[in-house]
Amino acid sequence: MAHSRSPRATVFTPAGRKRTALVPPVADMPIYSQVGEAIKDAIFSGRLKPGDPLRELHLAAELSVSQGSVREALVQLQNSGMVVRIPNKETIVTKLSSDEVRERLMMREALEALAWPVAAKRMGPQDYAELERRSDAISAAVDADNYSGLAIADLEFHRYIWASSQHPTLCLTLEQITAPLFAFVSCIHSRNRDRLSNTLNSHEEVIRALRSGRVRAIHRALREHLSGSYDAFLNSGHKDFQDWYAASDDS
Repeated sequence: MAHSRSPRATVFTPAGRKRTALVPPVADMPIYSQVGEAIKDAIFSGRLKPGDPLRELHLAAELSVSQGSVREALVQLQNSGMVVRIPNKETIVTKLSSDEVRERLMMREALEALAWPVAAKRMGPQDYAELERRSDAISAAVDADNYSGLAIADLEFHRYIWASSQHPTLCLTLEQITAPLFAFVSCIHSRNRDRLSNTLNSHEEVIRALRSGRVRAIHRALREHLSGSYDAFLNSGHKDFQDWYAASDDS
């Protein structure tokens, strides 16, 4: 596959939605990876909402790339859980019902409860310095009220812990289960116009617990870290994200 021509800086415009500038992807990636990063950025920033259709021809025309590059990008995004491909029909941004969010949160806590203690045993000073750097990136996004920046930085923080467990299957499973949750919570913050500066960054507590190496402390930090992020949706009484989103629009 040719890598010489990057997707042009453009706009992505789902049907009926206002045209919004799309951040250009990194130029030294393969074309399909650039397309995937552009779509992922639109999802995390809320320009693409859960349930929005992703039409290959439309994306290829918008990004000035081949339909094959778009198709390959969508396969990658499906593998990471960010989109759902419905055979012979369409591809959509992953959407979750309240029951599905609860199920994924339960699975995420169970899997991270396995990954974190193992990672703690294997991490050294350089790893903790990297976690501190990633925690600082989270704080910077909070200070700037940058919803998508916070979601991406938060996901990168957790990915580093997962990778430190050195269990690839566990990492892949966590990626598929949780990546849509990080994008989802970004949509919640955006919809509520939350002031992130009022949000407590609990990642320092996570780092302290990991440094301690004590399984009980690690599990307690995990439970406290996960609590509350999805309450605006889960306590709304709406089963479907689109219903909740529309109701929030009317309020």
